[in-house]
Amino acid sequence: MSTNVDAGTHSRARQYAWKLRDIVVTGILCVAGGGLFMGADWLYNILFPGTASPIFSNAINGLWFIPAILIPYIIRRPGAALIAELVSSLFEFAFGSPYSTGAIISGLVQGLGAEIGFALFAWKSYRMPTILLAGALAGAGYSVQAWYQYGWSGYTAAVALGAFIMTLISGAILGGALSKWIGDALRRTGVLRNFEIDRQARR
Repeated sequence: MSTNVDAGTHSRARQYAWKLRDIVVTGILCVAGGGLFMGADWLYNILFPGTASPIFSNAINGLWFIPAILIPYIIRRPGAALIAELVSSLFEFAFGSPYSTGAIISGLVQGLGAEIGFALFAWKSYRMPTILLAGALAGAGYSVQAWYQYGWSGYTAAVALGAFIMTLISGAILGGALSKWIGDALRRTGVLRNFEIDRQARR
């Protein structure tokens, strides 16, 4: 019995171990993620000036969650969501984010939310329902920060709830479904051959 348990533990450890290619691709996509965040910062300021609705101004929040979903969807390793979002936010900060260190806090709470979504299924499910949940939970993580740092605590209860729901929806659709679409499109090109996303798709 003990031998079987040890063998099973060792097998899972090998399955979840990060390979060099996982680290390299994560690094490359995190740099791209930092650039995406800066582009989303720019887009947000154009679409939603200071007079914009505090509810609908959260409609594109999911764009900031893409690394936390796309990278785990490709490499399928525990910790990938948190690492991807946090490192992407560090690049955003280095690129001159208008949110300063708030960008790093966002990376932490958004990545943690997405990581919880994958952890609930023991990092074994990457189907659409799991992806949508992880994206929504990334939004829940951001909402905690927004309450304390970005003025949500000053909203009426109805407006704060609306902003929260909008962020969850955006997280599920833009952060989740869009990331899955991007990952599947990349896999079809063949550039992700031998990554977990490709191996599991061929089983």
